Amino acid sequence: MPMIKGWAVAGAIAVLATAAVCPHPGYAQTKIPATLQKAAQLNVGVKCDAPPAAFLDEQGKPAGIDIEFARHIAELAFGDPGKAAFTCVTSATRIQMLTTGKVDLVIATMAPTEERKKVVDFATSTNWDSSTVLVRAESRFNKLEDFNGKTLLTTKGGWQAPYLEKQYPQINLVKLDSVNDAIQALRQGRADGVTQDVEPLLAAADQDPALKLTDIAFLIGWGAPAVRRGDDELRLFINEMVSLAKKDGTFEAAVRKYASGKLREIMLDGYEKPAPDGSSSENSVVR
Repeated sequence: MPMIKGWAVAGAIAVLATAAVCPHPGYAQTKIPATLQKAAQLNVGVKCDAPPAAFLDEQGKPAGIDIEFARHIAELAFGDPGKAAFTCVTSATRIQMLTTGKVDLVIATMAPTEERKKVVDFATSTNWDSSTVLVRAESRFNKLEDFNGKTLLTTKGGWQAPYLEKQYPQINLVKLDSVNDAIQALRQGRADGVTQDVEPLLAAADQDPALKLTDIAFLIGWGAPAVRRGDDELRLFINEMVSLAKKDGTFEAAVRKYASGKLREIMLDGYEKPAPDGSSSENSVVR
């Protein structure tokens, strides 16, 4: 993980202990948010089944792009990347885990929809992507209408579900707990396709020649960290962390570490280039 020029771990610890401020080169000194001071660590909810964003490695430890970002935040806040404490969340549980105080921050491929903004507050988005459909290699699906009367799987709490339910009511949409569950069901022939963000589905297709991505693309959306409603201090702090991670190469290095080939190209575009629909990474907060 890249270190920021002029940052000394020992000095950071001393600063935290005395004034609880976080020095950023090129930024005004930023006070460590009260939420982090109280916890004395970064309690963050992450996906554990969504490579390359976040997953469990062969040793069962959290790994991925979101994990690298969280450790980078912990290093800047506490002088120790090990101060990032991870809790596995799913699309269905991530908001509940945040609002009930089980975690203080969620970095879990969550889009800042208007409905979600009524429950949690979102920091600046980290990246954009689109939704697509994963099918078995022998399948022939060219557009969403081709799934009318077919079974399409997605995840509980994912934003694909309400869109498809409204726009394509003739699709038999089934919501499962995790992307892994959905992909396994597809392999077993219990569904005709899986719809999710492009990254985890492309990763699955790359690893399994029996699966492939369709050319279907819909719902350009942004992934954003979320905090509890009203925790403006932490939200603004995370905004700065997102900006800094883009400038110092943290996101680029993490993408290059955990993604390759076509997936790497797609993800780098999502972190570094403007969204094709002209949407912004800035997220308003509903009050």
